[in-house]
Formats: sequence, C-alpha cells, structure tokens
Amino acid sequence: MMNLQKYRRLIMVTFLVILVAAFLTFAAIWNSLLTARDIRNEGWIIVFLVILISGSIILFYFSYKLSDPVAFQENVDQLVAAEKERLIRKMEERTMQEQETNLEETDLKERTKEVFAGLQSVKSLEAFANKVLMNISKQVEIVRGVFFYRKENEELFTCIGEYALTGKKPAPFKLGENITGQVAKNRNLTSIQEIPEDYFRIESGLGGTFPKHLVIFPLVCKNETMAVIELATFKKIDATQFKILNTLISDLGERLNKFVSAKQ
Repeated sequence: MMNLQKYRRLIMVTFLVILVAAFLTFAAIWNSLLTARDIRNEGWIIVFLVILISGSIILFYFSYKLSDPVAFQENVDQLVAAEKERLIRKMEERTMQEQETNLEETDLKERTKEVFAGLQSVKSLEAFANKVLMNISKQVEIVRGVFFYRKENEELFTCIGEYALTGKKPAPFKLGENITGQVAKNRNLTSIQEIPEDYFRIESGLGGTFPKHLVIFPLVCKNETMAVIELATFKKIDATQFKILNTLISDLGERLNKFVSAKQ
C-alpha cells in the first residue's frame, strides 16, 4: 500500500536536491565564463546535470504514482479502515469500562443493603446500633466498634452500641470534642493510621493486641449529625470498603432518623 505522507516527504527532498544541483550547475558555468571566457570544469557540470536528470526522473515517478487513481483510492481505503479500527477499539474499551463501573456500583449497592439487613425487625435504639455494627463487621474486618448517638436537643453523644468492646464504655463527648467529636462536627469520614498503642486494647483468647487503624464516620440526616460510628481494624480498609462507609453517612443516617421518628 502506498503511503502518501512518505511520498510527499521524498518529493520535497528530491525537489530541494534539484534546486541545489541547479544552483551549483549555474554557479560552475558562470564561474567558467567569468574566469576563462569558456566553459571549463566539464566533469563537475556533468555530475550536476546527472543529479538534475536523476532528480527529475524520481520526481516524475513519484508524481506519476501519486496521480494513479487506483493507488490513491487504496491508500484512502487503508486510512479509513485504520481510523475505523481505532474507533472500534476505543468504543470497546469504553464499553468495558462502563461494564466494570456498573458491576462495581451494583456490588456496592448490594453490600450496602447488607448493612441494612434486619434493621426493620429491631425494637430498640440499642438493638439498632448493635445490629448495624454487626452487619458492618461482615463488610469490614473490624475488631472493635462503637456506636455513639446524640438525642435531639442534647449536647452529648453517648455510646449506645458496641462490637467486641471490653471494659468500660467510652465516655460521652460533645460536638467538636476529641477526634470523634471533630468527625461529628465536620460530617466527614476520617481514617487514622498507626494509632497509639494506649488508645485502646483488644482482649481475646490469644491475649491483648493493638489495632493499627481507626475509621470514624458520622451518620447525617438533614445536615445534622445524629450519630458517630468508630471502627478499629488491624489492616487498612480498601477502596470498596471506603466507598461503603461513605455511602452509609447519609443512607444509614436517614434510616436512623426514620427509626427514631417511628419510636417517638
């Protein structure tokens, strides 16, 4: 198949060679006329003329090839086919990305729904909090969980639910007080890595161990923080788990608000 771009470059190079050869030929002849009143250096003149003739032949050949309608159409068809193939590949890649995104969103929705499983059957606010922590533990490998709740028109967030909690319950806190209170105030998920060993201890049959990571996120409804959940893990949560917990900020906040309203 012809490459029009390649031929254009060759024609330009050949054309420049012809111009240089013509100039040198003219300069040689002119120099001979001025110095000896006769044409000398015939050898160089012959070389320059051969270059001129060869360049002219090459230029004619390429011009002839480019003027061939069959070859030109073949080149156009090749370019069209290449562009079509590129567009097809691009569309296939986009389709695959959309499918992966849809699968990810579907998986995220399903896993979020599992956090809500069984909440409609609980009778008390404490049972609601404990059920939420239990369901979250199936999605995130937590070793400790605490559910803080603030009643309407009250300042303190109080622990009403726990998961694998040993010893005394955490003390209540106000909005903006300590790390958990700041999360309640900012209404954003916070992840803390490499938490201090004296922050808390997990007791089990294997002895006392220390979690490495802490995740705290609020439950928000109508732009108000109703509760805060604190989770401790041995390893950092992954991107999918992070998305699940971020989704719970508003979705679980609305569920909590409906539950509280129904009990009043």
